[in-house]
Amino acid sequence: MTAKKRLASLAILGLMTAASQAQADCQETSLGQQSFTICKVWPAYDDQTIVVTSTFKPDSIDANNDGGNVDLELSVIHSTSSKPLATYRKKDAYYSDAVAYDGLAIDTARYKLTPDDRAFGIRSNFGHHSSVSPYNKTELALYIKEGKTLRPVLEGLVISTSKGEWDGNCAGQGDSTQRTVDISKTLHNGFADLVVTSTVTMTENVVVGGECQDKSKKLKPTRVTLSYDGKQYVVPEAFKG
Repeated sequence: MTAKKRLASLAILGLMTAASQAQADCQETSLGQQSFTICKVWPAYDDQTIVVTSTFKPDSIDANNDGGNVDLELSVIHSTSSKPLATYRKKDAYYSDAVAYDGLAIDTARYKLTPDDRAFGIRSNFGHHSSVSPYNKTELALYIKEGKTLRPVLEGLVISTSKGEWDGNCAGQGDSTQRTVDISKTLHNGFADLVVTSTVTMTENVVVGGECQDKSKKLKPTRVTLSYDGKQYVVPEAFKG
């Protein structure tokens, strides 16, 4: 066996071992974790399991420096044998700094993009944990299987945000945005359009008679259609992470 083939065999063995270990405890990660391996059975294909590994690489060894990059590895494996069916790797997929990377979750909603292709999603969480200026967001990416490769067809769509400015006691104001993604009947380049519905809620806290009261107002939902350009869905700048 040549050195090149030996390295390839070791890489496959390592992936299968990691996948088997992940399957033993298939659960989503909790917020705040940066390095982990998680997995989830893909309901659309009950003999397949999605495995995700997140690896955090700090900028420095300084314990007070929270900055760093995150490598992302995805694989779809056979649920019984743990044989890799398709894989994807992205170096420096995320950056964590003042707005920290808080982990991710596997999304197995019914993203049927073509008659033959179903996608799965990765929802990546980020946050600035402060009592006076909190900020949180979640980004959605979608992946499809193409042979032995997983290919991203949607990246960087901000699916939710929450931010505000508060005095640390009561007074302040903020807003949150929640987005849903639905599959349209219309097509572009063979892929179904995605209908993104955004709902914004405005919140204000005031002190009245010594008590903290909040007022919330939900704005009229808006809808935007994302079309596939032959490689990926085109995400408006205002919707990007």
